[in-house]
Amino acid sequence: MPRVKDNAFIINKTEYGESDLIITLFTAGRGKINTIGKGAKRSRRRFPGSLELFSRVAFNGFIKHPLALTRMDECQLIEPFTAIQEDLHSYFCGCYFLEIINRCCAERQANKALFNLLNDLFTFLATVPHNRNFNCRIRLFELQIITLLGFKPQLSSCLDCGCELDTGKYFNFSPQTGGLVCQSCQPRHPASFSVSRGTINMLNQAHRLDNELRNKLNFTPQVERESARLCRALLRWHSGYNFKSLKIMERYAENDLPVAKTEPALAMCQPKSYNK
Repeated sequence: MPRVKDNAFIINKTEYGESDLIITLFTAGRGKINTIGKGAKRSRRRFPGSLELFSRVAFNGFIKHPLALTRMDECQLIEPFTAIQEDLHSYFCGCYFLEIINRCCAERQANKALFNLLNDLFTFLATVPHNRNFNCRIRLFELQIITLLGFKPQLSSCLDCGCELDTGKYFNFSPQTGGLVCQSCQPRHPASFSVSRGTINMLNQAHRLDNELRNKLNFTPQVERESARLCRALLRWHSGYNFKSLKIMERYAENDLPVAKTEPALAMCQPKSYNK
């Protein structure tokens, strides 16, 4: 029965019976794994305040069988990122990214670049004020995660006929093909939608930006709107899932809800408790 020791982010947790928790981790060395913490709701010694969402932890346990839940025996807190929990906008954004990882990542496939990106994302959400650049940075994180998941959009030529898309102000993006289609091929893609040249150019350049430029970059409202639609259509197509936390986040933005948090919003995004 091999022992597991790794660093990880807590991306989901579900009550199981009276005292246990099923905890989904994204680990540095093994990717996403589902674990069970026996007595985790009661034990302060083995799990000392370390099982909150977004937390970076060091854990150890055992794998009984490749298809079974990993047994988590102990978990120590490294970085809690508590500031994310204290601000609604950061919290909703963070929950959306947790859902992406939980829904789109295959189990037990290591992705160190994605692990490092989550650390950058949570640091950003915990420390950066919500200035004009905030939504732009969220879009860039969204695009980076899509790329690391293997869903990077093809934005240089038509994926049907292969023609170069070098003229015109608007193009058609097809989530099913994961890229652009020309006007001639567009009728074969009824779910495609229009995207401007400015948005395409910005997304093609985004991968080459360093951190200093990312901190200074601002999207126009059109680029912000179109890039969000493109990224989310891709994620929805590949996952087959409508992200619940995204709906909450969009409702918050539309209605300008108060900052005071009365109930953890992720409760609306998580499955119900399991019963033994």
